[in-house]
Order: sequence, then C-alpha cells, then structure tokens
Amino acid sequence: MENSSTPYTNSVFEQPWFLDVVTGNGWQEIKVEEKGEVIGRWAIPFDGKKISMPPQTQTLGIWLKPGLKVSKQKKVIGELVSRLPRTRSISIMLDPSNEYFLPYRWLGFNVYPRVTYRFNDLSDIDEIIKKYDKTVKKNIRSAQNKGVKIIEDENVDNLYNMLEATFRVQNRKYPYSKELISNIFQAAKEHGSGKILTAVDSNGNVHASSLFLYDERTCYYLISGADPEFRSSGAQTLLIHESIRFASTVSRAFDFEGSMIEGIETFFRRFGCEPAVYYEISKKSFFGEVKDILKPRIKRLIGYKM
Repeated sequence: MENSSTPYTNSVFEQPWFLDVVTGNGWQEIKVEEKGEVIGRWAIPFDGKKISMPPQTQTLGIWLKPGLKVSKQKKVIGELVSRLPRTRSISIMLDPSNEYFLPYRWLGFNVYPRVTYRFNDLSDIDEIIKKYDKTVKKNIRSAQNKGVKIIEDENVDNLYNMLEATFRVQNRKYPYSKELISNIFQAAKEHGSGKILTAVDSNGNVHASSLFLYDERTCYYLISGADPEFRSSGAQTLLIHESIRFASTVSRAFDFEGSMIEGIETFFRRFGCEPAVYYEISKKSFFGEVKDILKPRIKRLIGYKM
C-alpha cells in the first residue's frame, strides 16, 4: 500500500502508513461509495489465511460517513462484509464509534464487548486533574520529591529495555521485536503522530517509558514498560500525568488502551477517566472456536496474567 494518509478513518490505527508497518503491507482497503462519495471504509489486515488484529493495534474500523441513518448503516456494513477476503477465521476489534453491532450478529459473527478507558474532553486540563483520586496525586508528589523527571526520548532503547524488564519479572519474553517498535515510532514521528516519554531520576536511572500514538482526535497510551526495581517511585503515575498534559496539546481525547486485567483496570480508573465500550467481532471454524474457549482456561491454570 502507498504510504499516505486518508480522511476516512476513526483513528490513527486505520491510516495506511500505520498499517504498512504493523502488517508488513499485508492489508486491504474496502470502500463503499455513493454518487462518487465514500460513505464506508474498512481497512482489513489479511495474511492470505486469516483476518486478525496486527500487533500494537487497538481497533480497526469500520468507518462510516457521519450522519448515516441506521438503515443505511446496516446496508453499508452488509456490503463491506460481503467484500471481505474469503477466509475461515476473522477476528477484528471495532472502533468505539461502532455502537450499532447488531448487523454483525445478523451476518453470523460472534460479538464480544471490551472496555477501554478515556478522557473524552481534554479542553480543561485542570478539571481533568481534579478527577485524580488521592492515590494518584500521592504517587505524583512522591515521584517529584524523588527527583523523577519526564523527558522526551528520540529512540526506543529505553522503552524497549523497560518492556523487557516488565515481562521479565513475569518470567515471560516481550512478544514483539525492537525493530517493530522502532518502525512504529519512526513512522509515527514522520507523520506527526508519535512521541516517547521516559521517566528518569537525577542519577540517570530509567524508571518507566511509554510510546504514545495520536491524531487530532485521540492520543493513545500505546506501549508502556517500567523497571520493577523502581516500582514504588511513583514514576509511572507521573509519566501518565505528564502524557495527559501533552495529549491536551495535540488531541481532543486520551485513551488508556484499556485492559481486561483487574489490576490494570483499577490503576487506570483511579485517574477518573470514563469507560468506553468497543466490540470484538469474530467468525471462526469449529476448531477455532474451541481453541478460543480453552485458551484462557489454560492460561489461568498455568498462572498466566490475562
């Protein structure tokens, strides 16, 4: 695909330049037009066998022209689905703007709700900060008192080290390569859509680091890692606080990239953000469905954090 931008998107994840990086150019674009005007678009990752979410991608489509009546939405969704590549396995996370999920059920998809957390209006940062609970405010003060500063990073070295440290304490290996993370960051920088912020102390120790992906609508807390040695420093809380300040200068909303893990959900919620529901749609073979049912149960049995 050509490395360009398109206006027919719900988020930065649906831009051609981002999809080129995370899919290795393995994606297709489906459009529905009416009288020469695009009224529906779906960017579909397809590796020749299955349609599934690429790494570091929260949601993908469907983009619908604003203001379409429900009956028209249903028709456009049906037409987009009919044009999907032939495959026995589909699993896609829809953007939160896709509230009308019934057509997918009627078209044979399983539909599962998921939750992210957001500040939907960053226009008054002081009002945002007032929503922080006492633990968040305490951790911010603690980090500041310990001399922790938030700096802008120009490469992924500190970030990747923090990602590896985060997974190492769980006896796991970070699943994505440094090259992929670097490519995402470089492409985002080239398009004015990415920034890395890192928490360091006066001795040069790195406490935490995060990569943010953004456009004028939403800034996403895309990737984050922290050194377990400095877990009590409050640095990660301070980093998020400063990232929300930054987000208010470039986007209208801030998305924490919500988690289904209870501890992470609790951490995010303490900032006073609002839950936002989005939907996963899937359609798989019988054996694929059985695998999806058994996979989380097996993970729980072996103590894998979900």
